Amino acid sequence: MKLKPYEQGALSSLCGIYSIVNAMRIIRGLNNDESKEVFAEIVCYLEDSKNFAISLIEGISVTVMGSIFKDVIKDRMDRSIPFQKQPDIRIGQFWTEMKCFIDEGRTQREKRVILLSLGGEHDHWTIAHKITKKRIILFDSIGLRHLDRRNCTTREAPTGRRHLIHPTQSYFLK
Repeated sequence: MKLKPYEQGALSSLCGIYSIVNAMRIIRGLNNDESKEVFAEIVCYLEDSKNFAISLIEGISVTVMGSIFKDVIKDRMDRSIPFQKQPDIRIGQFWTEMKCFIDEGRTQREKRVILLSLGGEHDHWTIAHKITKKRIILFDSIGLRHLDRRNCTTREAPTGRRHLIHPTQSYFLK
């Protein structure tokens, strides 16, 4: 039999919710019960706003993600989208800025992560919690462990790079 079973997440697109909860686990140190509570708050919010069915099937858009941060997460995490208006930023500059943000948090003894919006091989929200010159280390809901720089780009182009990172939709969180 060549048929393979679906993996968790193959038919649902809840990675945005998991990414927010995972970011809060790192930044705020949430335990299991607190994580479930935040997850439930987000699901209830999406259900009340009539966005749950769409989000479940199609994924959470950057607009809905912004609404979740504004209306549910509020001031529990500081957030910014520093490249929101810079659609032409190249991977080298974006990589350097991400690394500086994460490293600066370590020097200030402040927990920081980046919620990355990915395209390409994965249409996915994920959490970057460590960045080296060559690799992003992930805290991810579908088991992705890292992204190698040589496989990443910030522009849709026939470059052979598998991972398209969307800087205009990526949140810097602390």
